[in-house]
Amino acid sequence: MRKGLLAVFVVLVFASSAMAAGVIKIGGMYPLSGRAADLGITCNQGAQLAVNQINAKGGVLGKKLELLSTDDKANTQEAVSISNRYILKDKVNFLFGTVSSAAVLAVAQVAKENKTIFMATVASTDTLTTTDWNRYTFRAGTCNSQEANSLALATPKNLVKFYTIGPNYEYGRTMWSLYKAKIAQENPKAQFIGEQWPKLFEPDYTPYINAILAAKPDAVFCSLWGGDLVAFIKQAKPYGLFKKMKWIIAAGADLTVVQALGKEMPTGIIADQRYYFYWPKTAQNAQFVKAYRAAYKNYPSAWAEEGYEGIYYLADAMKKAKSTDADKVIKALEGLTINAPRGKSTMRKQDHQMVCDYMVGDTTFTKAYPFAITGNDRVFPANQVIYPLSVWEKAQAAKQ
Repeated sequence: MRKGLLAVFVVLVFASSAMAAGVIKIGGMYPLSGRAADLGITCNQGAQLAVNQINAKGGVLGKKLELLSTDDKANTQEAVSISNRYILKDKVNFLFGTVSSAAVLAVAQVAKENKTIFMATVASTDTLTTTDWNRYTFRAGTCNSQEANSLALATPKNLVKFYTIGPNYEYGRTMWSLYKAKIAQENPKAQFIGEQWPKLFEPDYTPYINAILAAKPDAVFCSLWGGDLVAFIKQAKPYGLFKKMKWIIAAGADLTVVQALGKEMPTGIIADQRYYFYWPKTAQNAQFVKAYRAAYKNYPSAWAEEGYEGIYYLADAMKKAKSTDADKVIKALEGLTINAPRGKSTMRKQDHQMVCDYMVGDTTFTKAYPFAITGNDRVFPANQVIYPLSVWEKAQAAKQ
């Protein structure tokens, strides 16, 4: 009898030790190949840096974090397949990442159906946290309205005729709708004279360039991003397109873009990044930049910061909840404020959207870097540019 009890005791102690020594799995997905790869790779790097830092300090709740990373190719079906595999086979505690706005909406539904927390990072459609909101989905990155409204407020009011070119899916269409609405509010004389909607990863922008030249707008709002934006700028620059009209480019100062273009990057463009390695000038940001450069021999992009920030939101929420239980972590995430590299960052309680101040500048070159950064910077307070909670409330009421 004593031997039997001893055996049971040993088994229980071993099981308890194995559980304590277990891991907390985070299922990351982002494009790691193709034109969008720079966004996905750097987001993954930022997230992995956070995981390494947290694990070096003992992990969370006595457990190590493990980041799984899979190439979703910025494809919605692929992201859904990966999400289901992560939950059903890999038994992840959290879903994480995505770059495509179409994919993020689909993954959010998987999260809802499986009652698994999803921390979205790069994908920025407002729809995620308004119309398609669910209690299991959070976003550690900025949203469309923060970006579009900031760019609109930075746009000179003497411009009258506006044109747009953007990717023909959720992100491009939403960004133009938001920017156009804000410009109309700020500038009653504004006219919107044309739109161009190339497919994602379009190889030849010549027809679109010629259409813009023929329209002769005062300004063009562009929401092409990543490799598509690099390709467009390279193809458009010989036509003198960036000297003939004012350009406002969403994420146009993205580090992955300006590094890819080097001295080919046009100057004087009103542009933003969703995070800047050179702003804000805080100890937190400096430490992040130093650690990232040591690990990856480069400056962190906005996408790297959003991956890094997303992991810290999850870690801090688990510590606060003293649990990995989804319901408890959700309550801990709601209203949580962290000191992120981008500055004070708060996960708004109601809609689960991260809220922060936003900066826009004009592309320029300095002696400090071999690539363009922003100058003439303007900072817009969070509550001035993010959609009001009444938008979220109206969207939820419509579901009743």
